[in-house]
Amino acid sequence: MNILASVFDKNGLDSFLKNIIREGDLVYATGKTADFLKSSGIDAISTSKLSGFDELLGGRVKTLVPSIFAGILSNRDPRSNEELKAMKFPQFDMVISNLYPFRAAATSGDLNAMIENIDIGGVSLIRAAAKNYAHVSVVTSRDQYELISRIIREKGEIPLGVRQELALKAFALAASYDIDIYTSLSRNIIPEHSMENLFLGFTEGKKLRYGENPDQEAYMYSGNQGSGIPGAFQMSGKELSYNNILDSNAAFETALEFEEPTVVIVKHLTPCGVASSARLSEAYVRAFDADPESAYGFVMASNVEVDADTAALIAKNFAEVVVAPSYSKEAFEILRKRKNLRILRTRMTPDTEMRIRSVSGGILAQTPLRAFPIEPVLKTSMGATGSDLADLMFAWKVVAHARSNAIVLAKSNAVTGMGSGQTSRVRALKIAGELAGEKAKGSVLASDAYFPFSDSVEEAKRLGVVAIIQPGGSIRDNEVIAKCEQYSIPLYFTSKRVFLH
Repeated sequence: MNILASVFDKNGLDSFLKNIIREGDLVYATGKTADFLKSSGIDAISTSKLSGFDELLGGRVKTLVPSIFAGILSNRDPRSNEELKAMKFPQFDMVISNLYPFRAAATSGDLNAMIENIDIGGVSLIRAAAKNYAHVSVVTSRDQYELISRIIREKGEIPLGVRQELALKAFALAASYDIDIYTSLSRNIIPEHSMENLFLGFTEGKKLRYGENPDQEAYMYSGNQGSGIPGAFQMSGKELSYNNILDSNAAFETALEFEEPTVVIVKHLTPCGVASSARLSEAYVRAFDADPESAYGFVMASNVEVDADTAALIAKNFAEVVVAPSYSKEAFEILRKRKNLRILRTRMTPDTEMRIRSVSGGILAQTPLRAFPIEPVLKTSMGATGSDLADLMFAWKVVAHARSNAIVLAKSNAVTGMGSGQTSRVRALKIAGELAGEKAKGSVLASDAYFPFSDSVEEAKRLGVVAIIQPGGSIRDNEVIAKCEQYSIPLYFTSKRVFLH
């Protein structure tokens, strides 16, 4: 067996080769890879002996020569064999190559670092070997070393089916790598054109039990950032379902809006309870009390570590998922006793990637929704008090994550009532008021879009609302402002709509 190795990540390569090479096998390797293998006791032949030159241009050119690629692409038929023999080129049975870490370089934002980490030769080796899977095995990750070692040990060779699987993974890697390059360079070179071409480079999707309903097939794909729900570490509990993931993401993204310890409780993609407090356990109680009926079978997110007191409260109710950046040892021990409860730990960092949704015949893509920054403008002669202003900001953060049409009532940094997913804005307000009951009195109101009519102000007055924040922009804004003035309800416009469909 002739092996060609050219890798950036050399970890484990020496052990892998020692496990698979037998008497008579030859190992060819490029510059630094050859040096590494020789230092590990492996008699690697430098590819410079095939190419006739050392590395050129500081290593930019190493393998892009016929003497190497002919031996990878050979069909092993008599004519090919004769050509290679005449040229004294070896045939390769295995190519081991992993790529420069472009993705890591891209996170730095350094354009020069990105350019220098665009792998040319490695991608070419991988594609050539994958194309010729009928005769060549292509190894693209050290995660494959153990499996391949075992197969060779047990079977003496790598079967065609395995070579085909390796080839498909190689093509997926090459495609994903090119997508990373295009996406990162377009954002840095011509950012205003970065959305003109959209490529999705997700690989190694995880098969889920089913989709939204049991008769739908579903997969989850992880992005590049290693955060959020796809990047979360599941510490305990049953396998996440498709709906669990959607609801967990909604809770996670809502929790990201807050700095003070906050609990977000979600059902069917919409928060049904949110509260902030210096003590997380108090935030949990107030969030749960916002709509305890809807909270049955809830998904919860916290933006800070879950402590034992909060865990004990969660364990008293039926929760599907808990998401947090960390858990105290005592809290985890309490929660893990609920065997079906899915406990997720993830980094609380916002996602900067495009938001993508499918429609029949295509997809839609948009930048992420940002509820802030805003500069609320007072539209009435009277303004809100300091505590009411704080509650308006709290309610605005929540309403940005409720399904439109959405109204949020809040008081003392807690949701008191919410109406969401309604086709009528005043109906959303009536639902919020019904849920709030007596707690509506003294609450502030946030709306995700403008009031089309002043009837919402009439309903707010009936409920005892003390201040309103909304985007403004209706042709009847003057009527809405006049009605707020009449009822002495401070009104603020944000000039920013936060629809969520």
